[in-house]
Amino acid sequence: MNSEPRGRSSVLVLAGDPDEAASVADALESADAAPASVGDDIAAADVAVVLDAEGLDAVRSRDGSCRVVAFVDDPVSTTAIDPLVDAVATTPTDLDATLRWLAARDESGTDSADEALRAERDQLLALFSNVPDPAIAYDYVDSEPIVHRVNDAFEETFGYDAETVVGESVDDFIVPASDEAESEATELNERLQRGENVRREVTRETADGPRHFILHVVPIRLDTENVSGYAIYTDVTERREREAALERQNERLDEFASIVSHDLRNPLSVAEGYVDLAAETGETGYLGKASEALDRMDELVGDLLSLARQGESVGETSPVSIEALARDAWESVDTSDAELVVDGDVTIDANATRTRELLENVFRNSVEHGSTGSPTESGDSVEHGSTSSRAPPDDSVKHGRSRDGDADGANHLTVRVGEASFRGGDGEAGSGFFVEDDGRGLPEAERDRVFESGFTTEENGTGLGLAITKRIADAHGWDVRALAGESGGARFEFKTA
Repeated sequence: MNSEPRGRSSVLVLAGDPDEAASVADALESADAAPASVGDDIAAADVAVVLDAEGLDAVRSRDGSCRVVAFVDDPVSTTAIDPLVDAVATTPTDLDATLRWLAARDESGTDSADEALRAERDQLLALFSNVPDPAIAYDYVDSEPIVHRVNDAFEETFGYDAETVVGESVDDFIVPASDEAESEATELNERLQRGENVRREVTRETADGPRHFILHVVPIRLDTENVSGYAIYTDVTERREREAALERQNERLDEFASIVSHDLRNPLSVAEGYVDLAAETGETGYLGKASEALDRMDELVGDLLSLARQGESVGETSPVSIEALARDAWESVDTSDAELVVDGDVTIDANATRTRELLENVFRNSVEHGSTGSPTESGDSVEHGSTSSRAPPDDSVKHGRSRDGDADGANHLTVRVGEASFRGGDGEAGSGFFVEDDGRGLPEAERDRVFESGFTTEENGTGLGLAITKRIADAHGWDVRALAGESGGARFEFKTA
């Protein structure tokens, strides 16, 4: 630092363009100014006025120290916010005033205080740069939080380098494009400009997608109007994902507890009642009824175990033939005299074992009502079953056909499998497969509920079969829907790509 008092400061103007430096030096009235190009040998000076990054590099390479003023159009440009800069001027008048102020400070002997302030600033900058969480320094310009500086952790976590975001509104890069998020950001900005300290959990966009953060924003001064501050983002995405997974597990446990406490208790009570009757009367026929109730319990336990195995991942997948899987699944289900028709093959990327289980559940729902005799009076009951090898007549989606029809087989049930094409409202095409029968179909009012665990209109139904189907589809990342088939039966469509 050159601290020799003088009435007029010795000023060196530095820029990559010598003509520009000369123009600025000639216009100065408050100091003995001289231009210097980047390649020149730079003599000692009280103040260096830098016009660009090349000027800053020249100051860094010189011997000795001096005050540095950035003379730029943009007060938050890279040159202006460089740690080497002591002051910023944006107009010739502002520059003259700044140089006079610096000269006055030199004459009053305030160099020691300035050095202390510079050291404190450098320590704060080091703390800002080294904090492990993403951090930004911002200035409010027209109520927009303009980025003044970012640390390395911000660049790494959010995927935006400093050159991209400095001088821009941080909200334009990281606030999600939704009315709720934008309203939240507006409210935060208003509070910060009032000098409030803010800490809350937020969702912010990164270059790789949305993540969850604890946002801690500190204005420069509390409880007063502010134009600057710091924001620190602590990434809690993994914690949120663990909490969400735990919540889903708890919901599944509640679901199992409800089924076990209600559905298992009923057949158990029935079995106990028939055993008591057999013991009291000596009629062994009651034991057959008790055995049916126990079979019902065994089926329900099998369904619950199957449902519990359907996690959020299917493991390894490979190209598989839907035709081959459908024929294998058909052989594993008691289909009675129903007929499987494959309308062309389709190859999908899937886990073969779990996709076959999916098909078994859908097939069982299609055919089981065909073996029950006459349908219910309304013909509209919905019940979904399981992949158990047994086929109890009361555990199905009742959209099959009664076999009490004509002797010529007019009511013969046909189940078709084939390729399905999809086109969404945005025009995006998709592909997959379907399973469709020509039975009575699903009641329109209940199509959206058939995949709910435990949903049934049958007193003895488990309501788990199609819930298992949905879980397997979800684990693959497929979309599934239930709708009416061409012949009025039930149609299940699986969008796999």
